[in-house]
Amino acid sequence: MRERLQHLQDRLNRLNAPVEAIAGTEVTVSTAECPENGPFEQRCRTFRYVQTYSECPRCLETTITEIKLQMQRSQRRKKQALVQALLKNAHIPPRFEHACFESYQPVNAQARQCLAICQRYAEHWPTRRAQGGGLVLCGRPGTGKNHLAVSMAKSLIQTHQASVLLTDALQMIRAVKNTWSKTAEKTETRVIQDYVRPDLLILDEVGVQFGTEAEKIILFDILNARYEQLKPSVLISNLAPAEMADCIGERVMDRMQEGGGGTLAFTWDSYRQRKGQCV
Repeated sequence: MRERLQHLQDRLNRLNAPVEAIAGTEVTVSTAECPENGPFEQRCRTFRYVQTYSECPRCLETTITEIKLQMQRSQRRKKQALVQALLKNAHIPPRFEHACFESYQPVNAQARQCLAICQRYAEHWPTRRAQGGGLVLCGRPGTGKNHLAVSMAKSLIQTHQASVLLTDALQMIRAVKNTWSKTAEKTETRVIQDYVRPDLLILDEVGVQFGTEAEKIILFDILNARYEQLKPSVLISNLAPAEMADCIGERVMDRMQEGGGGTLAFTWDSYRQRKGQCV
């Protein structure tokens, strides 16, 4: 369709340009009648006994417009299908299926600041992606950390068609440990790549794991691989920033601050307790 559009555009350009002089040919100009658009200037080029007549330029313009509209509709359908596939593969929990920036209710100035930072992160995603900068959302439960993380994920998918994966630390660690069995269907390398591959990894419940050295190594291996490939990560935890460093290690926390990354502290009281609903 693109080739046909370019071919038609070239023909229209030639009609709108001065008559091209070609050796051995003669061009005459007269008025012809188009059944659709009425009179138009028609060129007749004669080469020996063969005559070639130009077409109605307005008919060409109409055809070009129709093809462009068809291409736009096709592109919209492809984009919608891609967005739906990315949303499905992101594994957004049903509880947060309708979460978005607009529905987040900041209860104080600090909450409004966290909302603004998460919105800017999504708006400047190409820069964040190029620099590999992530975020750490930590603090009290029920303060909207997951709501904002899911809002970022949906914004990146819908606006930039970025691939996003939401999971929790225990599930990710368990998936890697399962490969240690002789009956495992996947290798450890393949499972780790499953978590390294997405453009953005959102890792929830960081700190719920037992904190063994093996778990810290798994966390470090995945987050460090993403760090080396400039793949941003978002970590969510109910721990305080200092406790986070003890849980996942200083090296991981240091890497989360690079590339324009940072830590957001959610220190206010639970919204769920006050309103009786999830945020």
